[in-house]
Amino acid sequence: MKGSRNSLTSLRIFLVAARTLNFSMTGELMHLTQSAVSKHVAALEKHLGTPLFERTSNGLKLSHAGMRYRDHIQQAIRLIDEADILVSNPSSRIALNIAVSPSFAQSCLIPALKDFFSSHPEVKVNIRPRLPKEDRSTERFDAEIQLNTGHARGMSATYLCGREMALVVAPELIADSPPRLPEDLDHMVLLKRAQPGYGWEEWKSAMAPGWAGPSPSSPEYEGFSILLPAVLNGLGAAIFPLCLVKDHLQSGRLVRPFGESVSGRYGYYLLEPRPQSPNPYIAALCNWIREYSKSLNTAPEQR
Repeated sequence: MKGSRNSLTSLRIFLVAARTLNFSMTGELMHLTQSAVSKHVAALEKHLGTPLFERTSNGLKLSHAGMRYRDHIQQAIRLIDEADILVSNPSSRIALNIAVSPSFAQSCLIPALKDFFSSHPEVKVNIRPRLPKEDRSTERFDAEIQLNTGHARGMSATYLCGREMALVVAPELIADSPPRLPEDLDHMVLLKRAQPGYGWEEWKSAMAPGWAGPSPSSPEYEGFSILLPAVLNGLGAAIFPLCLVKDHLQSGRLVRPFGESVSGRYGYYLLEPRPQSPNPYIAALCNWIREYSKSLNTAPEQR
């Protein structure tokens, strides 16, 4: 392999081995013997002059050079595959894979995607609902949109929306006795989100430091995608990022009794792997997301 470019076959074998960390399993997936896989990897390592894998008591792991090589080769192989598809089948669409917080996907991204497709009909976007702490060791996405504080290892983070939060409730729940002060909430069911961020403690430190807050036994809901239907159906009041409930406030399905906007630590961020992909379609989608997010940060009009 010296003096020539690494063969596509060897590079594809390396990528599978980097994912499985098992040469026997790689051979099964590539319909090769373990010995053949080892020879392809050894040829790559000889050409590069550095080991791509390290053997430990627990099995194989990628070396630092192997991780860097994987990230770059993965992007290069994908571009080659996309070029093959576009030339051999001009009517095909480029597929992008993004991991998105379920609540953001449901309330913000999906309702607006038609605008992106009108400008890029050649692109297909596969949306995978994922939470920030879910295991990504067997998955790799072109981009992610997650609740975050702006720090993600190995990724660049662009703030989109969500730092501004407020107490929201269905109007029929307070029609007879609208709360004027935080203390008036003691007579209401107050719902909690069972994940970090947008907690009652953060809200009341800005709005009512002396108020006791919700009872420890208040109902908890796992994520905004479940909490939002509960609030819309009058099961109680809760704290939400304004960008998630903007449409519901404008339609009158939800109201902000105090009309407040409290700044919090968390927000929705666009996360892009480093190094960034040279893929123009990924760049187009990420640029569209950044531009679209500006509309999510405008103050919602409440009926």
